[in-house]
Amino acid sequence: MTITCIISSVGNQKVLPILYRCIQSIRKAKTKNVHIYIVVTTNNPNHCIHNRYIDYLYVSSPSAGFVEINNTAVKNTLHRKSDFYLIINDDAWIEKEFFKNLSISFQKKEDVGDIIVPYVYEKNTKRLDSFGVEYFRTGYPKNACLKNIPTSLASMSCLIIRTQFLKKMFSLYGYFLNPILTWYLEDVEFSIRSLTSGGVIHKDKSLVAHHLQTFTWGKKSYRVIYYSFRNLLWVMFLTWPKKIIIQNLIPILWWQFLVSLYCLFKYSPLLYPKILIHTFKKRGALLSERKRILSKYTSPEAFTSMFSLLTMRHKKLTF
Repeated sequence: MTITCIISSVGNQKVLPILYRCIQSIRKAKTKNVHIYIVVTTNNPNHCIHNRYIDYLYVSSPSAGFVEINNTAVKNTLHRKSDFYLIINDDAWIEKEFFKNLSISFQKKEDVGDIIVPYVYEKNTKRLDSFGVEYFRTGYPKNACLKNIPTSLASMSCLIIRTQFLKKMFSLYGYFLNPILTWYLEDVEFSIRSLTSGGVIHKDKSLVAHHLQTFTWGKKSYRVIYYSFRNLLWVMFLTWPKKIIIQNLIPILWWQFLVSLYCLFKYSPLLYPKILIHTFKKRGALLSERKRILSKYTSPEAFTSMFSLLTMRHKKLTF
């Protein structure tokens, strides 16, 4: 079994220790039946990454976001012989039995799906960071922090994807992650396109990883909040059929009202208007991309089982 490992990183001094921990975890998980090819991708021309630890380094322009640097790395490695891709953040790492357990399923020729979701813990603890992504009818996605929460989407902090399925997505759309999103919620959009294109997402508890959570920018940074809230709207507009939007219009508007209040009181009175203005300015490109995406759907009925039965979920309260 051959696995191409793509690690996205800002590549500065701050993240080097965790990046090398990620690389070391991949090397330690290697077995005699598993061949690995490690690629780091970055948008930092002044990166501090040393090539001796990896097989290849792709450096994109400083203006490139998470989406573009990952697309560059995947596109330029698809010609290599590979069974799976491991897409992983530099602030995540895998446990030693990770590839061994994946290999067992592979050798038994079990139907492990096109996209395989690992069991991801927080840091070095046994507290769950994510086991798939729960998707609500408001358009809001939330990492499943309990192992028994039913989910339909996948998180990109650590993800296994069949190489043949990645080639299919490139053939259909011309990319892996949607370039228009730049940062954040690209995994949600990719999951939706995958499911509606006939893909299968499988959750596997035997594949264990750890994640530091938004280590690079900070969980509540302006960049994270802006792109996350903006892309809540953009993912719905790009991927939801008109019928689904109409059916869920009330919860969508309710959630957007809450988002606007959160921006107003926690950040800036101009944050939410800025999101709306940017969305209006990009309406032509968004509409064109929406038409192209919807035209590729082969399994639009995936939306019937994609959403959570809940309206919202909080640590202490559900609706």
